[in-house]
Amino acid sequence: MVQVKIKKPNAVLFDIAGTVARESFVEKLLIPYFKVAYRVYLENNWAKQECKDAVKKLAEAAEKDSKAPKIQLNGSNSNTSMNSMKSASTSASRNKKKEQIEQVAKYVQYLIDTEREIKALAFFRFQVWFDGYERNKLTTPVYSDVAITVQRWKNTKGIKLYILSNGWAEASRKFMSKTSHGDLNMVIDDHYDTSIGSLLNQDTFTKVAAKIKQSPADVVFLTKSAEQGKVAKQAGLNVILVLTHGPAVDQALEICKDIPIARTFTDIEFV
Repeated sequence: MVQVKIKKPNAVLFDIAGTVARESFVEKLLIPYFKVAYRVYLENNWAKQECKDAVKKLAEAAEKDSKAPKIQLNGSNSNTSMNSMKSASTSASRNKKKEQIEQVAKYVQYLIDTEREIKALAFFRFQVWFDGYERNKLTTPVYSDVAITVQRWKNTKGIKLYILSNGWAEASRKFMSKTSHGDLNMVIDDHYDTSIGSLLNQDTFTKVAAKIKQSPADVVFLTKSAEQGKVAKQAGLNVILVLTHGPAVDQALEICKDIPIARTFTDIEFV
């Protein structure tokens, strides 16, 4: 049953977590996967550049924490260390690699146990997740109504679709490449993130509208966040809150009463 009717836009912006997939999928799917997969990732990808970069960031962060286990990479030049190991075939080299992986694993476990959230850990976590998606170990659980509706908006109505995420654009590309409903990047025109600016800043929405070459009035922003919705509306965008739970609706109404609310994407009709 259609609950929200709005003029057909030229473009729709939306986020992933909480809007097209359960917000809990990060905590219930991605985080548990990381905890059991990061050591295997290190063992399988030690010689790859993205792994070298992640390990180097972790080693540098460990040096700044007096209580943390340290990662010895033959000084600070991790690239030189790991490149030498890559080319070596001796038993000593293999043992050194094993020792260093153990050091990295101990530091990562230390961060997990102490609940320390640092940029180096976030970067490493993304590399492990990306590898999981590449190896078909992870799939983003997108709502069925979202998958069906965005494909209809794109293929039938010719509406351009964009992800505007609080996370990292490269991550959202990966998350949408393998979903429970296939590769949804096939219908998404581009991905944007907070490198443009905070989603609580009107200028961010103005900048995104300019980047996609649309007037703000011709763009609809779908979000679970009443705060972000309020800011986007002030920037001139049309906004619909997508909220599946009653308590969330009540909280949203306390912040903004002039923004329509839909329970699902199928409750939205563009006319």
